[in-house]
Amino acid sequence: MFANGKMPMALRFTVAMLLLAVIGVSYNLGSKIRPVTSDPLALPPLIVIDPGHGGYDGGAQRDGVFEKHINLEVALILRELLLASGYRVVMTRYGDYSLIDGERPTSGPRKTQDMQRRLAVIEKNNADLVIILHCNAMASSRWAGGQVFYQRGYDQGELLAQDIQYFLGQLTDTTREIKPGDFYLLRESAKVGALVELGFISNARERALLQETDYQRRLAMAIWLGITRFMSYPDGH
Repeated sequence: MFANGKMPMALRFTVAMLLLAVIGVSYNLGSKIRPVTSDPLALPPLIVIDPGHGGYDGGAQRDGVFEKHINLEVALILRELLLASGYRVVMTRYGDYSLIDGERPTSGPRKTQDMQRRLAVIEKNNADLVIILHCNAMASSRWAGGQVFYQRGYDQGELLAQDIQYFLGQLTDTTREIKPGDFYLLRESAKVGALVELGFISNARERALLQETDYQRRLAMAIWLGITRFMSYPDGH
């Protein structure tokens, strides 16, 4: 057992590198992958992960498969990767619930209040990065592929999205490109972040993949690698 019950940061980073090797991922990042901080007194960056939907709000669904479950499963894997490499991590939810489950709406729609609670988590913890996880869905089943979005006008968010999208392309067969948009959590918190659409739940093949643990690990690894590359630069990029 480690002193104070916590794994030393250097060892956590080593564990993350071993995880990378175990699933057979190898990329030439040179010196860009390194521990979050070499200063034992400095607080490492804090990342808030927001697994979209939850509880009463299942998100997109097809054939009994709910987006909320996939978002959470990938988020939990991503959390472990980030913790192992030395980051601090907070999630807006850790189980299948919304942030207002069991409460009567005080004003406005339940969805609005739920989003306000998620924003409060980001602000309370003074997040350095925000990662929002969702699954896509369309009326047509032809569309597939993970895609990363960023808050329009946020240059650092765009760079983070590029880094994550690059690794999604390496670890999955997506050929999609990043896109700007207007996202409540990123706009209102004014934090650097990205919204990752993990894939299309409306596509039968991708829906099956999104339920597989190995594929979920690949998605989480791609996001982690993108974050790692982005954070390796002193000022983002």
